[in-house]
Amino acid sequence: MSILEEIEVLVRARYPLLYVVSGEEARVDAALAEVARRVEKPLYEWSCTTGLAPAGATAQTARARAAATREPQAALDLVLEQVEPALFVFKDLHPFLNRHQPAVTRRLREIARHLKDTRKTLVLLSPTLELPAELEKDVTVLHFPLPGRADLEALLDRILREVEPGGQVRVDLDPEGRERLLQAARGLTLNEAENVFARILVRHRGLSGAEVAEFLAEKRQLIRKNGLLEYYDTAESFATV
Repeated sequence: MSILEEIEVLVRARYPLLYVVSGEEARVDAALAEVARRVEKPLYEWSCTTGLAPAGATAQTARARAAATREPQAALDLVLEQVEPALFVFKDLHPFLNRHQPAVTRRLREIARHLKDTRKTLVLLSPTLELPAELEKDVTVLHFPLPGRADLEALLDRILREVEPGGQVRVDLDPEGRERLLQAARGLTLNEAENVFARILVRHRGLSGAEVAEFLAEKRQLIRKNGLLEYYDTAESFATV
């Protein structure tokens, strides 16, 4: 079962609170929009900069329409007051789920109890899992997976379509070279992979299977950000073992 199908099942089963862990907002947004389409419910989005507004609204429209709901408790009150079935996604609510703002956590517990008897679902979207103990029994946690081969292949095809018309970039990708690039990109987000492809095109004025090292450099950078592991290059293979 794909993550999109899993979310759809939980929404149809009236799970009140979902917590999606992912740093890829664009991919999660697309998945939630598709779920909303399938279950035939409107989709609303909240952030502390725009407030609660229909998904897809421009930043200017959202700010003008929902300035009063930038505070999380005001937005959560609207979720409770909404009568019609709907899907709500709250982005980066985790900084407000702490002992300094107990009213937000308390409101979520009340919403969990209320939404169980409605056709409304509240989705918390955050790059990190920060869940107070009070909510552990009320929230279903989903870890949104990194892009698979099909996602990375679609990204590569889009980039190739964009660079080919100009003719100023050399593209030399046989099936083997294409496979090497796709394998090297595994473990990166779509945004990270796109950045590496862009760096290759700028640095080498071309794209071929020989640029695998660029992806390894990006993974070294990610490990440095994490700070828990160190990355070591090696020229050894299984033949030397």
